[in-house]
This record gives sequence, structure tokens and C-alpha cells, in this order.
Amino acid sequence: MEDIVFLYRLVPGHVHHSYGLHCALLAGVPDEIIKRAEVVLDAVSKNNCVERLCNENISAQDDEYKNAMEKLLTFDIDSGDLNLFFEEIFSSS
Repeated sequence: MEDIVFLYRLVPGHVHHSYGLHCALLAGVPDEIIKRAEVVLDAVSKNNCVERLCNENISAQDDEYKNAMEKLLTFDIDSGDLNLFFEEIFSSS
């Protein structure tokens, strides 16, 4: 099996055509993510707003992130125990 090698030249600005989605497909990224990326890419290329997805899984994950951030912001770095802090963060998820 031959390897595919993508060569890039970086220049300022945006690209009119990219193989990023093709690379993701070859890398085994799930179809659901590829399809969402296509929607986002199309919207961005047309200077349109990208609608945020919202479902139960995303909302639950957002709550977990919010709780983790609240704990992080209230953590006392001078006297807090980092091991206990991380145990709390990961035990609540």
C-alpha cells in the first residue's frame, strides 16, 4: 500500500480549495463529523453565520465544561490540593 503525501505551501490569506475533508475521510473521521464540517465550510466560504448544533449530548457536555470551569476558577492555587481538585473534576463527569 502506498502512502499519500500532501505537500503544502503556506501563504497569507484563505484557500479557495482544500483537501482537509478528504484527509479527514481517509483518516477515518466519522461521517457525521465530515458532513458537519462541510456545512460549516460552506457557510464560512459564503460569509454566512454558522448555526451552533444543540442536542442532549452537547448540552450535557456543555454543563460538564461549565462545572469544571467553575471549579477551576474557584480553586485556591496557594493552598488547594491539585490531586483532590482533579479527582473532583473527573469524578463529576
